[in-house]
Amino acid sequence: MSQDKDWSQRQLQIFKAIADNAGAVIGAKDLDGKYLYVNQQYSRLFRRPLSDFIGHTDAELFPAEIAAKFRRADLMAQRASQAFSVEEVVPVDGLEKDFLSIKFPIAAEDGTLFATGLVAADISKIKDLQRQLQTMADHDVLTSCYNRRKVLEIAAIHLKKAKRYQQEFSVLVFDLDHFKQVNDTFGHAVGDCVLIGFVERVNAELRKPDELGRLGGEEFIAILPDTSAEAATALAERIRSKIASWFPAAVQGQVQTCSIGIAGYSLSLQSLDEVVAAADHAMYQAKANGRNCVRSY
Repeated sequence: MSQDKDWSQRQLQIFKAIADNAGAVIGAKDLDGKYLYVNQQYSRLFRRPLSDFIGHTDAELFPAEIAAKFRRADLMAQRASQAFSVEEVVPVDGLEKDFLSIKFPIAAEDGTLFATGLVAADISKIKDLQRQLQTMADHDVLTSCYNRRKVLEIAAIHLKKAKRYQQEFSVLVFDLDHFKQVNDTFGHAVGDCVLIGFVERVNAELRKPDELGRLGGEEFIAILPDTSAEAATALAERIRSKIASWFPAAVQGQVQTCSIGIAGYSLSLQSLDEVVAAADHAMYQAKANGRNCVRSY
């Protein structure tokens, strides 16, 4: 009997040594959400003694919204038949960090559930890298506005919403006038500076719900949800005037103008392809009418 007790104590020491040096957050809570056990990583991560956790709930330790999410995951673990994973955001040193948590039910030998357990790993660096890669995939490298694929994806979402809720929806298609001459005369580095400056000036005129994207080359598109043709025209004129009064230093005082085409969702323009093609057609009409002007489809 003494040997069995010694072995049980050694097993507990082995478990504690593994848990405290695993580098993961490991803990267990009773069915009411009170901590029964936490490893040393809890203390290191949150800079609090272990005694702060034992016998206390997440509601006593973390902000209410985060504690509520933890509790929902614990209740799911109580109903689960096996372990499952969930991504959770945890405040650490005033910053929100991402964790991948494995939650699981803990039962006695007779099968009676008495606790839930978790093993969590900090995946903040991985999530940051994912976000960086997603940003690179969605944005134009030069101007930092959305690329063609992403801006048209966003446009499709807004158009679907406009149809569902009977809202208005407009787009502006821009083309920088005589931009090839800028590249040919001053070089592509100067042309890049002009494109960047153009995007900065357009973004300054757009509302928060509006989105700007680069279709390619010197052609851009602005997505204007819940915007009438009249409001879109007024916005386009403000942008055209602002660009026309801009004298980029890099092109030695020459004015840079743009041509703008406008189209919106209507009975005759139902699909996104139709709306964008109509705005593009109107933009070419603006160029054919002397450039530095706005035309509606």
